[in-house]
Amino acid sequence: MNIGEILYKNRTHKKLTIEEISNELKIPRDILLKIENNDIKKSPDIVFIIGHVKSYSRFLDLDYNQILEEFKKQISYNDTIVSHNITKPFSENYKFNINKMLSFVTIFIICSSFYFLFISEDKRKSEFALIPDIPESNIPTIEKLSIENIAINKIENEKNSNNFSTVIASTDNYEEDNSSIVTLKILNPTWVQIRDLQDKILLSKLMDTNEEYSYNIEYKYNITAGNAGNIIVEIDNIVKGKIGKYGEVLDSFVINKNFSK
Repeated sequence: MNIGEILYKNRTHKKLTIEEISNELKIPRDILLKIENNDIKKSPDIVFIIGHVKSYSRFLDLDYNQILEEFKKQISYNDTIVSHNITKPFSENYKFNINKMLSFVTIFIICSSFYFLFISEDKRKSEFALIPDIPESNIPTIEKLSIENIAINKIENEKNSNNFSTVIASTDNYEEDNSSIVTLKILNPTWVQIRDLQDKILLSKLMDTNEEYSYNIEYKYNITAGNAGNIIVEIDNIVKGKIGKYGEVLDSFVINKNFSK
């Protein structure tokens, strides 16, 4: 007599229905019927079936240890086969793959950000600079154009207005006569110092763009400049040129009527 028949006879002897056993043990009705009909085959669920057989036999007051031994023999229970057939839930592998992918994407973003922020910085500056470096060979041409533009603007300003924002250097020796007036016009911020013949400092400051300083040429003031290429010289409102070249430092330079650069 197999285990299914033993369980069936004991259940009917106690006048219990399948539904009553199912409700009491919380075991599905169809599983109980398969156990009683010996319709159990090797499968990953066999471990749970063994547990149900144990609960069923205990509920019927049978020797469940002996019942289990016979049931295992009946289905040729093999721990190796069971463990081989039981696989890990798919959800765990899926979760592992998602975490692995997120880690890879994070590493890629960090490496890309590091490259664009630091490694390729010099390359971007050289290829996409908004204001490219001026070749040295073009500097004389640019200086000439700057001087010509100042001369043109000067003429047009004289046509539109007779008022100028030029500051005349104050001195006790100045007299209104027909002597020439020197005007220094600043193209870009430049440090300038002006001293008289007694080496008295009349001006010493960082002059801003478009600032001007005028004085009588007879005073023969000494001019010291940090960047002579940023200073335009006018004599009697006529542009004569720059006091020097870009980046050139002048020390105690004196402008005379014959100045021309």
